[in-house]
Amino acid sequence: MTDNVFNTLDKYIQTLSHIEKRHLKEKIKQINSKYGSLIKLKKTKKSAKEIDPMFFCFEDLPPTGKEYWFMKFASTKPKDKRQLLVMFGDIVGTIKINQKEIRCKKGKGRNGYMTVWGYSDKKDLIMDGGSLISINPNEIIASDKQNKVSYKGKFPNYSLNLSKKNKEIADLKITKPLDNSNSFEFSNYFKSFAGFALINLYSDFTGMLNGEKFTGKCYVQKVVVIGPFVPWYWGRIVFSNGSILTYFEPRIEISIHNHKLRSILAFYDNIQDKKYIFKDLNVKRFGKKNPRWIITANKGKFFISLTSYSSHKFIFKKIGSFTYREYLSEVTDIFMEDCDIDTSKLGSGFGLIEDARGYVL
Repeated sequence: MTDNVFNTLDKYIQTLSHIEKRHLKEKIKQINSKYGSLIKLKKTKKSAKEIDPMFFCFEDLPPTGKEYWFMKFASTKPKDKRQLLVMFGDIVGTIKINQKEIRCKKGKGRNGYMTVWGYSDKKDLIMDGGSLISINPNEIIASDKQNKVSYKGKFPNYSLNLSKKNKEIADLKITKPLDNSNSFEFSNYFKSFAGFALINLYSDFTGMLNGEKFTGKCYVQKVVVIGPFVPWYWGRIVFSNGSILTYFEPRIEISIHNHKLRSILAFYDNIQDKKYIFKDLNVKRFGKKNPRWIITANKGKFFISLTSYSSHKFIFKKIGSFTYREYLSEVTDIFMEDCDIDTSKLGSGFGLIEDARGYVL
C-alpha cells in the first residue's frame, strides 16, 4: 500500500465519532484475532510438547469454523465385538444435527453437541444431544443435566470417565502403546482460508465398561475444520494380535464426477513392528442394512472384506446438508500380496468404518 492510501485512511478515521472509532477498533481486533488463530492452525506441529496445548483448548473459530473431539475404543480380546465411541464438538452459530437445533455459543464453556454410543451384545445409544463443553487444565468435560464425559491427563497417560444419570458407565485408563507403533501424529492442510488441522493419539487402554473388564486399543482425535465438511471414507480396524489397519479418502463429488483429495491405506503389523503403505485405495459398499464392504489397494494386491453389525447416523444441516454414518464392522477375509505377513495370525478384526456424504458449511 502506498503512503497516499495510508494518508487517505488516516483522514477518514479522524472524521469518525468516538463511538465509531471504538467500533472500528473492536472489529480490527476481531479480524486480527481470527487471522492469528488461522496462522496458529496452519503452523506445522511435530513435538509431543504441543499435544496437550492443542487438545485442551478452544480455538478462536472464524465464521465457517468447527472443532470436535472424537474417541474410539475397541477390544483386542479375540471375537469380542465390543466398541465404545465418544464424540463432542462445537461450531460457530447454529446447526441442526439429527433434527435437533444446537446453538453453539461461548460462555463459561461452549454449547455444543455430544454423542456417545457403543456395542456390547446390542447397540447402546448412551447420550445424544446438546451439551456444555468446558476445559480445565489437562481436562475436557462434555455434559448435560444428567450425563457427563471427562477426559483428562497429560501425554501419554490419560483417563476417560463416563456416567449416565449419575451411574458410571465406563472408567478407562489410557496409556502409551506397549508395542512400538506411533503414539501420536499431527496433520494439517490449508488452501487460503479453508482447511483443517488435527491431532491423532494412538493408545492402549484398560478398565471397565458396563461393569465388565474392557481392554484394547483406542484412537483419540481433535480436529479443527475451517470451511465445509466434504465427503470421505475412513476406517480403523483393530486385530486381536495388536495389528491395525487404517485408511482415509476425502473427496469432492459433483454429479457423476468424483475427485479424490487423498487416498491412502496403512497397515501396522504388530508381530514384525513394521508399517506398510498402500495406494490406489478403492472402497465399495454392498447393501443397505448391515452393509458389507470390500476394500482394495495397490491394484488388488491388498484385499479386505468386512460386514457391519451396528451403525449410527448423523445428519448435519446448516448451509447445505451432510450425512455421516458410523458402522461397527467385523473382518471376514483379508489378503495381502508381496508382504511378509501371515494373515492367519492376525486373529479376529473389529473396527469402525465411516461413510460421509454431502456438504455443509
